[in-house]
Amino acid sequence: MARTKAEELATQRFQLIAPLLNEKLDTQELKKLREQICERGGLSERTIRRYVAQFKKEGFEGLKQKPYRSVPRELQDHVVEQAIHLRREVPSRSIASIIQILEWDGVVAKGELKRST
Repeated sequence: MARTKAEELATQRFQLIAPLLNEKLDTQELKKLREQICERGGLSERTIRRYVAQFKKEGFEGLKQKPYRSVPRELQDHVVEQAIHLRREVPSRSIASIIQILEWDGVVAKGELKRST
């Protein structure tokens, strides 16, 4: 059976964090081991902590990279135009309120539009 890219990545992530899942390790041993893993893997401590948390919460599936949801360009342009219109209409409007208005008007689904967009 062929493995997907997401499964391969999750396997690599699991191999990195597997030693940290040993519940017999004390705090100092965990800290030292985490530092070694960060150095060897070229990753930040925060990233390693996130992998461990995702694994504990969702198991192996939590280590898989989430698929990127692409929005058609025409829809992106329409949403941006609407957001610009709302800002020009009331310049003091916050990004959060613009997103909320776009959701209420049905321009985007709830939770679909992020601040960074």
